[in-house]
Amino acid sequence: MKQVFLIPEKIYGPQIELAFHSIRSSIRNEISELKIKMLNIDINERGWIQLTLEGEDAEAAKNFLNYEFGSTYGMSDLHQGLICRGKLVEPTKFGYGVYVDIGLDSNKKDVFIPLFKLREQLLNNLRRTLRKIITNFALIENFPLELEIIKVDKETNNIKAKLSDNQVSIFKKWINSALDRIIICGSTRQQIRKAIIKSGHLQDILSIERLGLLEQAVVCKYNTEAPGLISEIGKFLPNIPMKGFIPKNIKSLMS
Repeated sequence: MKQVFLIPEKIYGPQIELAFHSIRSSIRNEISELKIKMLNIDINERGWIQLTLEGEDAEAAKNFLNYEFGSTYGMSDLHQGLICRGKLVEPTKFGYGVYVDIGLDSNKKDVFIPLFKLREQLLNNLRRTLRKIITNFALIENFPLELEIIKVDKETNNIKAKLSDNQVSIFKKWINSALDRIIICGSTRQQIRKAIIKSGHLQDILSIERLGLLEQAVVCKYNTEAPGLISEIGKFLPNIPMKGFIPKNIKSLMS
């Protein structure tokens, strides 16, 4: 039996080979006890991971991996209230909202989050520009977001969403922690840790939170500022996008 399917993680950026190795090891460990005679890992045109499994337990392996990593969707799967995950696409391109790629299988269609929803959910309806929201919440390319679908127009293939309650809670938790975070998209957790060690700043961080396969949040210790650390770590992660999530700046934006 053969199974071909996507899982909701992307492989991209200058560390693509390391990412392939990481996901391959992770998947093999997850299904090591199942009878699988072929496992191929590829990426589709938008960077989503495509798995091909063959063997007696291929269907069981697919179901298990979908449970562990989540599933991607077709237009027919979408409905109001659906909770799904995706990656931000060119967040600074438009001024009226952001688009999120959730791995839809039809015409590279993305999900739209209107600016008014971001204001409502993140800033208590304060009228701030999209650019200020993106900058202060460190919403860089490929930032992983959990969404709730609020409208699906299947005639025009237009899909609108808002942040899920869980995603909003995560941002609020980060703000209330008063700790700076460095959002890094395009590098594995292991490579980021190596870069921090090489920079001599391991003592300045509390942890590295995994947001996705190639998306991490480096949690700074109290009184350690993200911008200074970014300039130091960045030397060892060339061409990897990173941005500071700074609670005091967000509180200032909301005042």
